[in-house]
Amino acid sequence: MKRLVFVPVLVAALACALPGVAGAKPQAKLAPTAVSDPPATAKNGDGFPLTVTISNTGKRDRKARVRVYLRQGSDDVARIAKSDRKRIRAGAERDFALTAVVGLAIPAASYDVVACVKRRGNSGNDRCRAAAGKLEVEGGGPGPVFTPGARTLDDPLLPQIGNGGYDVRHYEIDLDYDPVANSFDAATTTITAVASQNLSQFSLDFQDLPIDAVRVNGANAGFSRTGPSEPLGDPTITTQPMKLVVDPVAGILDGAEFTVEVAYHGDPQAFVDPDESLEGWIPACYPLTPPQTCDGAFVVNEPIGAQSWFPSNNYPTDKASFDTLVTVPAGSTAVGVGELVSETDNGATTTWHWREDDPTATYLTTATVGDFLYEEGSMVETSTGRTLPVYNLIDATATVPQLAAIEASLAQAPGQINFLGDLYGAYPFDSTGAVADRASGVGYALEVQTKPHYSGGFTSGNPSINISTQLHELAHQWFGNSATLERWSDIWFQEGFANWSDWYWTFLEDGGDDPAAIWDDLYATTPAEDWAIAPAVLDGDPANLFAFFPTYQRGAMTIQGYREILGDDDVFFDFARALEDRFAYGNVSTQEFIDLAKEFSGVTGPELELLDLYFQEWLYGTEKPTVVPDDFSAP
Repeated sequence: MKRLVFVPVLVAALACALPGVAGAKPQAKLAPTAVSDPPATAKNGDGFPLTVTISNTGKRDRKARVRVYLRQGSDDVARIAKSDRKRIRAGAERDFALTAVVGLAIPAASYDVVACVKRRGNSGNDRCRAAAGKLEVEGGGPGPVFTPGARTLDDPLLPQIGNGGYDVRHYEIDLDYDPVANSFDAATTTITAVASQNLSQFSLDFQDLPIDAVRVNGANAGFSRTGPSEPLGDPTITTQPMKLVVDPVAGILDGAEFTVEVAYHGDPQAFVDPDESLEGWIPACYPLTPPQTCDGAFVVNEPIGAQSWFPSNNYPTDKASFDTLVTVPAGSTAVGVGELVSETDNGATTTWHWREDDPTATYLTTATVGDFLYEEGSMVETSTGRTLPVYNLIDATATVPQLAAIEASLAQAPGQINFLGDLYGAYPFDSTGAVADRASGVGYALEVQTKPHYSGGFTSGNPSINISTQLHELAHQWFGNSATLERWSDIWFQEGFANWSDWYWTFLEDGGDDPAAIWDDLYATTPAEDWAIAPAVLDGDPANLFAFFPTYQRGAMTIQGYREILGDDDVFFDFARALEDRFAYGNVSTQEFIDLAKEFSGVTGPELELLDLYFQEWLYGTEKPTVVPDDFSAP
């Protein structure tokens, strides 16, 4: 969510979960069980078929990708095959048919053919199995050809961001930050990635902080800065994304894992989006105009602010795990995504180390710093019995009434998480929490992974957490953070689901209107001009990303209308759980949402065609839709 936060309204707290036996969230448990034998010999450039069987002995469906390597002893020499992602149902197995290609640069030798899969599909340790037979590479082929990776992933709204040629596996961000000067005295981001082509050059999304060195696999690399090929909105208002272009001393082979270490320093600056909102590394200051008091930074990144403070492949489809280490003056608190690893007292400074091992999009990270009332607690997830750590941070300048109001909202968070877990399945991460900061000029909340951030009002920056907004941000942990949009034009999916979840919770728990009544009222009273922006297109203008009616309201109406078409809440929530389960820790497109909705509808023939038309009108149409739930037969 990225819209203005309303004044908090206190409501009766949900009952907190009762203590229970700690357990584990349902997980996929993937491993290769069979690998077909390769041919006895092959030359450089030869291809051959290979079948790999992957079993899932866990309790959760998961999409997975198989990678096949040539290995000598314990060393992977080269990747020779990579599958598309395929779904493997819990308790079942699936065959992956691949074509392996012996690279041109692979030396003549005898190799094991080893197939690997991530234990949890997108995360966890590799589980590998070797074919029984070995492959004898005869060699003799020409040398490899290396080419630069793409400098865009061709997003329809934000073509300036994202980079091709590699997949990031892990970021380690190490910042030495001076809150008074708002400056990195020193900073290093180390990226572990795997090449997806023979790379001669690659790029990262990173703004114009001074760079001290770039190293690839420990060796100094050449680098340069370049601006966007086309501007992002009005260049006199909007911050223009930049690229850090890296030239390693040697080409990187397709399938090879490599590290990139970028050392930098300087004063990070907030981004100004096309809608003129702030994001990225935002100094936490108040009031809006001088004289101001500043105690650190409020760090929220949607959609592209992450590159204001660390180099990355700044695109939602390249998720990775994160270690975030921030050294600050003693007495200040620094927070990252995931769980607290350590809090190291260095005397005059403290280093806070946070780790998130679940796949995380760059826009969902943080390194917020400030003077906080910091509390560690726990909650019990009733659906699994797990005990989750809870990390809450409240601006230390909060007045007594502000503090009481914020704590009243936070007291309801465990109940809201369990409410959502009953609807959508187990909470997808290993901890939860919140940051309520005084940061004027922001005026919105954001679903930072594991720790939603709340900035208070736009001008005053008074710290606050609206209970309805809190439900919205927590719903994003399922839809947005775990199952994440594939393109920025798919944002209606996660904002629509979070908005609908707020409608439903408010109706059941807080005496609000039935979502069906909200749908009826919006359909009847929304002005014609408000229907002109299609949720899944947004006029191709990134300034419309957070436009309230098309992204939030019409997105939620699309979901509520589908619920009414189904006419059975059991089926609707089965669909929601399947959506989360199928795309957990990955990405979902608008078309994949539609395909799954049609699959769960159970309708056929003309009604299936009508359902497809329903989604086309509601998500792609630029006029008030004419297909409504009443047009469908009662289930």
